[in-house]
Amino acid sequence: MNQSLPNPALPSENFKRQTLLFSVLIGLVIFGSLLTSLFFKQPWIWMDEVLSYILLSDPSRAHMNQAIVSNLDSNPPLYFNLVWTLAHAISLNEYFLKAISIALFATAIGLFYRYTTRLVGTPLINFILFTLIISLTYLNYTLSTQIRSYALYLLMSCLYFMATHPLIKNPNQPRLLGLHFLAGALLVMTHNFGSFYVTASLTFFAVLYIWSKRQAYWWVAASHFLIYSVWLILWYHNFQIQSLSGKPYSWIPEPTFLSFFRTVGEVIPTISSRLEQRSALALLPILRVALVVGLFIYIALPRLKKGVKAVIDEDAFSFYLFTGWVAMATAGGTVIVSYTYLSVFLSRYQWPTHLLVVYQLVFAVYQLAPQVRFTARLARFVPLYVLLLIGFMFYQNRKIVHFPSGILDYLPHNEARYPVFFESADYFLPIWHYKLANAYYLMHRKTVLTPGNLKNSSTDYNLFVSMREKYNEPRVVKATEFTKERFPHFYVIDESSRYQIEYFIANQQVKVLNVIPVPIAGHRILECTFQ
Repeated sequence: MNQSLPNPALPSENFKRQTLLFSVLIGLVIFGSLLTSLFFKQPWIWMDEVLSYILLSDPSRAHMNQAIVSNLDSNPPLYFNLVWTLAHAISLNEYFLKAISIALFATAIGLFYRYTTRLVGTPLINFILFTLIISLTYLNYTLSTQIRSYALYLLMSCLYFMATHPLIKNPNQPRLLGLHFLAGALLVMTHNFGSFYVTASLTFFAVLYIWSKRQAYWWVAASHFLIYSVWLILWYHNFQIQSLSGKPYSWIPEPTFLSFFRTVGEVIPTISSRLEQRSALALLPILRVALVVGLFIYIALPRLKKGVKAVIDEDAFSFYLFTGWVAMATAGGTVIVSYTYLSVFLSRYQWPTHLLVVYQLVFAVYQLAPQVRFTARLARFVPLYVLLLIGFMFYQNRKIVHFPSGILDYLPHNEARYPVFFESADYFLPIWHYKLANAYYLMHRKTVLTPGNLKNSSTDYNLFVSMREKYNEPRVVKATEFTKERFPHFYVIDESSRYQIEYFIANQQVKVLNVIPVPIAGHRILECTFQ
């Protein structure tokens, strides 16, 4: 295998200038295409984003932070405090809040492109590779535009990966250790799952220490433990309170063989994520994951035989080894925790792994085709490629819909004065937020805990308890308030997967006056009154 990589040991000024130019361009392409597409589709925000908006629109920062701990969110408050400051200084407009997330995502990609291009490849080819991989990864569209902490989480993960890599070669430099500690502390204070990436990198350095016998790696271990201490001191107590929202059930299902590959496969580019949902193509995620892992083993093993010094001295390969290890260790650790403590196996939590996969694929291209070059004639088509890329990303993001708005066409608009009860937060929160119906949600713990009910019903119940307590929202109705005097005539959007109104019907407390069929699987609308 030809192992030469087309990247100068000492980049020229022209190389640096091109790298900077393309890093800015990649950020502008991402920001412009994703932001513009928002204005050409339905403006709905979904359940979790509504909760974010409730917190961000709180006039009191202190009260917002109290509400975050009370189960209205499940992560540390760095994102909310940052965006709250910007929102109250500039605007609470939803498009502006989404623009912040897109800007954070674009910044993460631009920085990661710039860092990795200094390690391997050429600016133009890396620009093409990066944008192809990013634009063909569906998860980027679903998470980068949300009013949630995911984009900041990705950026902090990017900074952490970049701050950790130099410690492979220089483990005892105070400046590098300080940057690693700062980046790690910001990461774990942005998202609880950040600790999985910190742990994965710690295991990498543990193996490197055993292999190299280099005592200086204890400094790196100490930096990792300091990061843990920040989270333990500042947030662990609050985390214990937040974790109660997953009691008695976690809404995240435990991973199965196929769901493992589907979840991990979401951070890997694909031609069509929709096609892979068909049963006939269920093996495609397995093949994509196997391809990335197989490439890693195929490329890494021959280099490892050269010894630890060769690994440490070559920055491009050491980062390749680091990113591959961290990606696999994080996925493996998540499976272990999901089966032994609490299920946390979600692709959105592992979104930072996408950055690691990007580098894995870019490095593999140069290993398998080390002489890849762009001729001057082909370079002329780059502006056309950029225009096509913008159009493709615009189109892809325009298709993304988080809120299942199909139910809106069947709501009883002619009887708007009557209350409409929703059995899930997925429907209630967006419809309540946009005032699309006279929406109510009933908190009824007994039905939530009924065997066979959808497990995330308990999560919905816990967050609505907090919403009622912290924001005194009257449309979140306590069980004792669900009376004939307050609701003599009402509608229920009944979902077959959730058990609630059936309890009151079976106990002859509620009478069904009319059943309105809905052409959505598992849905019907009940017109009801109290007995």
